[in-house]
Amino acid sequence: MTRTQEAATRCPMPEFPFVLTAASDTDEQGVTLLADGPVARARLRDTDHEIWVALGNDAARQVVTDPRFSRQVALEPDGPKIGNAIPDLLISMDGPEHARARRLFAKAFTPRMVERMRPWIENLVTGLLDAVERQGPPLDLVEHFTVPLPVTVICQLLGVPYDDRGKFMDWTDRMLGDTGFTREEIGEGIGNLQRYMRELVASKRETPGDDLTTELIAVTDEGSRLTEEQLVNNLFLMLGAGHDTTLKQLSNSLVLLLTRREEYARLVERPALIPNAVEELLRYLLLSPSGLLVRVAVEDVDLCGTLVRAGETVAVLHHVANRDPQSYHCPQDLDLSRVDAGKHLSFGAGPHFCLGAPLARLELVTALTEITRRLPGLRLAVDPAEVPWKEGGLQRGPATLPVQW
Repeated sequence: MTRTQEAATRCPMPEFPFVLTAASDTDEQGVTLLADGPVARARLRDTDHEIWVALGNDAARQVVTDPRFSRQVALEPDGPKIGNAIPDLLISMDGPEHARARRLFAKAFTPRMVERMRPWIENLVTGLLDAVERQGPPLDLVEHFTVPLPVTVICQLLGVPYDDRGKFMDWTDRMLGDTGFTREEIGEGIGNLQRYMRELVASKRETPGDDLTTELIAVTDEGSRLTEEQLVNNLFLMLGAGHDTTLKQLSNSLVLLLTRREEYARLVERPALIPNAVEELLRYLLLSPSGLLVRVAVEDVDLCGTLVRAGETVAVLHHVANRDPQSYHCPQDLDLSRVDAGKHLSFGAGPHFCLGAPLARLELVTALTEITRRLPGLRLAVDPAEVPWKEGGLQRGPATLPVQW
């Protein structure tokens, strides 16, 4: 009997997705299960359907890189019903079809293209911090810094009018909602984002711009290499999730650094440490229960000593894998100097490694570099326990971040 099977006989089966606390840095239930083995058995919430949950670093990497675990099969009509399944997304494809579509979108996120955006992003950060200093403390850093930075970047990248940010941010909150919205409201947010991007595509066909949307329209129209649905659905995902993940990661990083003020002071004194600190913050912080992007085994697979049979569902919890003591020394500690921080799974791995990772890293490093240089005395304006957190969403993040300096 494997360690996973022994644990299943000792404990009642947990419900998945696990219940998370908005202000928590870690998934306590996931980390507790990891202590019993790298793979756990769970029951889907409100159903009788059982799945496997990959918790250990090696198990998580195997699932996201092994072609025997399929995202595409998971979205078939008789697949596991977790979240709102949307076809034609890069994150929903496998094999040659995924590789073909990914190559087209990937050109916007090559290191060379991202490097070309560096001066523009640096100027954007400088302008935002100029405005922060003009307004003076106390000030909500979410409203004045961590929201406008990634939102402006994604608008620039896709050619989306910045004045529309209120609409698409609200729809994104719904799309990435969980207990805070009904299934119908989540579907409404997805539908609104799809309609908005469909209208934007039509507008760009009439009046092309210097943006990724226009480039992808040209590829679709001239070479028939993307279907209209693939174009619209992946662009709306980029618009929604593309800004929200960076927004939340930057906000959460600043909350953590200002709660542990000595860590913020350390970055003020040692700015060269910031790129590594960004990687450690990506490893350490719980951002999103990525296990909703489940996979189905297309044949029997040995997953770190656990037999996953063909047709069984596997969820991967990247954020728990980032706390695996078999892969990290003292993983529950925040160590901004951690030498292997960059091997985290926060951007995934393998064929579905996050396309936006280079851009997100550039935004995060630039933001922390400039804010620590410009505002070395930055501190919370409230007790850490009084920082309000958004509830009911898949991605944790503060509703506001009151600061002074």
